[in-house]
Amino acid sequence: MAKTKIYFWLKVDKKFFDNLFIKRLKNMPGGYTMTVIYIRLMLESLEDDCILYYEGYFDSLVQELALKLDVSEDDINMTVAYFTKCGLIQIDDDGHATLSQAKAMVESETNWAKYKRDQRKNSQNLPKLENVQNKKTISNSCPTEIEKENRVNSKSNNLYLDNILSGNPDFTFPTWLEETAIKDLEKTKHKELWVPIAYLNQVANKRYKFVDKTKRLLLARFKEGYTLEDFKQVIDIKTAEWKDSPEFSKYLRPETLFGSKFDGYLNQKPKTIRGKSEDNFPDLPF
Repeated sequence: MAKTKIYFWLKVDKKFFDNLFIKRLKNMPGGYTMTVIYIRLMLESLEDDCILYYEGYFDSLVQELALKLDVSEDDINMTVAYFTKCGLIQIDDDGHATLSQAKAMVESETNWAKYKRDQRKNSQNLPKLENVQNKKTISNSCPTEIEKENRVNSKSNNLYLDNILSGNPDFTFPTWLEETAIKDLEKTKHKELWVPIAYLNQVANKRYKFVDKTKRLLLARFKEGYTLEDFKQVIDIKTAEWKDSPEFSKYLRPETLFGSKFDGYLNQKPKTIRGKSEDNFPDLPF
């Protein structure tokens, strides 16, 4: 089944630049650079519910963002410090950054909605033909196979997610879950939602809790149409690659596995890292 792609963007208007915190930057050294970096940080956060997750690859989130955005650590540090002081960025105990203003500005649509919008635009640009009965351009009355597939997939994804959130009474635990993992899941309200965490704990010998910050990651992937089998495959691939490496086993965590590079991990060929080597450095989510 094809995955439902979700496109995100920021809705920026004049009011954004009239914000007192933004206007104040105009009179500060490096203020323009900080404004641009702040906008880029918001854009980076969109796919993960306006949160910048600290992956743990370097000593701090600032170092990771500097590499990701290809800017200096000093510029990132000043930007994060300024907007944290303004209350527009909140850093939690795990080093993750929530960009509250981005939540108010984010817009999104599925690939199906984008397809229909482009379709309407294209149909408006077609030349008008006179004296032709039963004119047919691109119409909703006879959808193409692509339309049908996208419509079915979108509806299927929504139903699947609804079942997960409603605590599907007909849910049966996957056969690849051990009894200990099942007992942990039995204590939760949304058993199916937390299966990936229970399985990660099982195969990687971890003790991750069923908490809200992880829930956001799981819901984001389920909304895109990924299934429990997809989560299992990603966990299996990355566990086989990193588990036996003292240097890389720490990356076997929800923020790394279930973030924006999930699809890349899902389609990765299995490989194993055992020792330290420059060639062994993991596939960074940058």
